[in-house]
This record gives sequence, structure tokens and C-alpha cells, in this order.
Amino acid sequence: MARLAQVATARQAQLQDGRRLGFAQFGDAEGAPVIIFHDLWGNRNIRHPDDSILARLGIRLIGVDRPGYGMSTRKRDRSIMDVVDDVMLLSKALQLDSFAVLGYSAGGPYALACAYRFPQIVRRCAVVAPLPPMDHELGFRALHQLYGRLFQLARGNESFFRLLMRGFFFFDGQRSADQYIRELGALLSPADQAVLSNINLFNARRDSWEELRSGGSENLVDEMVTLTSAWGFRLQSVQIPVDIWWGEADVFCAPGVGERMAGMIPNAQFRLEPQAGHFLLYSHWQTILQQLIAS
Repeated sequence: MARLAQVATARQAQLQDGRRLGFAQFGDAEGAPVIIFHDLWGNRNIRHPDDSILARLGIRLIGVDRPGYGMSTRKRDRSIMDVVDDVMLLSKALQLDSFAVLGYSAGGPYALACAYRFPQIVRRCAVVAPLPPMDHELGFRALHQLYGRLFQLARGNESFFRLLMRGFFFFDGQRSADQYIRELGALLSPADQAVLSNINLFNARRDSWEELRSGGSENLVDEMVTLTSAWGFRLQSVQIPVDIWWGEADVFCAPGVGERMAGMIPNAQFRLEPQAGHFLLYSHWQTILQQLIAS
């Protein structure tokens, strides 16, 4: 069983193969456990800046760093299922009999994989603007043109992509993380820009990028290569209840993708929010969590 060790305000689990798994907990320590899978640029601290929402809803939120992110040791050639198995070891160490899972953007496939692999333990699953399967050209086309091209390179020319990202990280390291977040914000819809205007959220996103950048480009490339590889399961095989949330103003991935994914999962509900974008996780945080723990 994984062994826990206190490290500053976060924790690490010592895994059997010697790796460490970073995680953090927020909200009600005795509340309903929800394990959250962060996005491409995120880490274990992903959540709405107002922690009183978690306390009010009675939720114990557990954020986990994927291998190479934050406080977690890198694992070469990892798969989505490898990550899910790590999380299951963590849940045993935390003595969780059951829990819900929440996946945001690139964290969506991991949440769905967890729901598929452990249907007796995972009560319910919610994914917010999840990345679609990348085993078909349509998956790349559904993404924002820039990100679709990057994921194509990650899948089709990994060696070149690693060189490209090393160069990007080198030049990006010459500027402040604030500048990168502002440039990212310029790509967003007005709805998302309004969400990012929250200074606490802006600072949280900046800190996440700064931590990821400090770890080097290889970890980010590992993640993108993993996401463009076979997920290890079919959406039709996910049996537990799944809520798929999407913002109608999402510019990173078209809402139609989520509707198609919901149509493939037997017990899924597609929830389209007309006044939201890709940052739907933050703008509708309380609503998403309420639905997730409703049953």
C-alpha cells in the first residue's frame, strides 16, 4: 500500500516502484471525496479560488499531480491506465471506500478511464470540456487549430515535437509567467476572459504554469503523447453515470464533440451551458459539484 508523507502544505504518496505521487486536499476533511484530474497546464491545486464552496457543499477535494507534474515523479512511456492505477493506490492509502471523479479538459480522459476501470468504487463521473479521443483525424480537427496541430505532432513526430517544445520552453523562460497567461487569455472567448479577470484565478493559473515550466518540457510532451495514444478502453464500456459539461462559447473544442461522446456512453448526460466557455469549470464550479455528489 502507498505510504503517505507530509511535505509542506501538500502530500506525497510513496509508490511501490519508488516513484512519488503528489496530491493536495481541500474543503471538508470529513466530506464526500472527489478526486479531480487537472488539465494540460494544471496541477494538484486545480479548483475554484473560493474554498468556502467546497466546505459549504461538504466536499473533500483531492487533486493529484500526474507523473512529471508538480510533486509527482516522471514515468516514461506511461499510459492513461498507468495513471489511473496510481490514483487507485492513493485512494487506498487515503482509506477511501468510494469516491466521485472530476476531469477537466485534458484530465477528462483520465476521469473516464477511472470510471471504466473501477465501476464498483467510483460512484459518479463528471468531465468538463474533456479532450476527445485522438485515435482519429476528427479528434484533432475538433480542437483549436493551434492545439490540434501540436497534438498531431506529438502523435506523428514525437522526436521533432520534443525538440520544438524544448525551444519553446527555453524562450518562454525568458519572460514572466504572467505574460504567458495573458497571451493565453487573448485566445479565449469573452466569457472566458471575464472568468480569468478574477485575480485569484489568474494567479492560480500563473502559478501552475510556472511550476510546470520549471519541470521542463519533457513532462508536458509525455502528457501529450499519452493523450494521443490509445486510451485503453471504449467510451461505450463506461457504465457508471457520467455528466459531460460544455460551454457553448468554448473556442478550444467544439461542443458537438461532447454531445457525440455523451451519445456513446450508456449512462451519460450532456449539459451545455450557453453563457460559458472553456473555463466552465470555474464559472459553474458549484453547479458541477452539486450535480456530481447529488446521488
